Amino acid sequence: MKKIFYLLTVFFLTTNFVVAQEFSIGIRDGISWSWIKGSFNSGNPDIKCRIGHVPGLLLNMRAAAFLTLQMEINYEEKGFSYTNIMDGGGFRGSYDFNYLSIPFMANFEIGNNIRYFGYAGLSAGFLVKAKNYSSASSTSSPDPVIYDRSYDPTEYVNKYEFGGLVGLGIRIPLCEKVKMNIDSRFNFGLTRAAQNREGDTFPPDDFQDVYNRSVVVSLGILYRVH
Repeated sequence: MKKIFYLLTVFFLTTNFVVAQEFSIGIRDGISWSWIKGSFNSGNPDIKCRIGHVPGLLLNMRAAAFLTLQMEINYEEKGFSYTNIMDGGGFRGSYDFNYLSIPFMANFEIGNNIRYFGYAGLSAGFLVKAKNYSSASSTSSPDPVIYDRSYDPTEYVNKYEFGGLVGLGIRIPLCEKVKMNIDSRFNFGLTRAAQNREGDTFPPDDFQDVYNRSVVVSLGILYRVH
């Protein structure tokens, strides 16, 4: 996976010097819905999405009439929330995984003035911060009792993540050099987000083959430099 990422990086940079038909820079901002694929706790808690923020910068270069290559630098908020209600109590909480991600993708376009495109690519993520918020409740006494079970999961979360992405979008010209980009994408981790482990705490934190998944909808502005 690392070799593929390095080769794609070299391809993008070298093509930038060889083909200079159109080169644009831009900013983007989006909202994400993230969750996990895999097993978290044998008690089968109810897993829900985490809603996050995905701001970033982008470089876009036209390689052909129907093809552009794009690199981004994004701050991505991923993770999930969970609830497990049992007789006598239960637990609830969330895991927040925040990454600096660098995706590389190829956009395949159709249209004249307004361009429609589909894209696919690979992404490298670097963990910035990991947090856990957990609470346990007990109803064994007349008055319900809630315990704070939050802890720092950083040592159990993998520091690097490689993944893939696919998406669809539309590019609308606002003036001669400025275009508005609207797109949606599905991100899927190809490497585990956390180490496989079995926890004996309450709530348990036993991750088994956990991979990040997310859907992102974003709005961006592109300025054509060349």
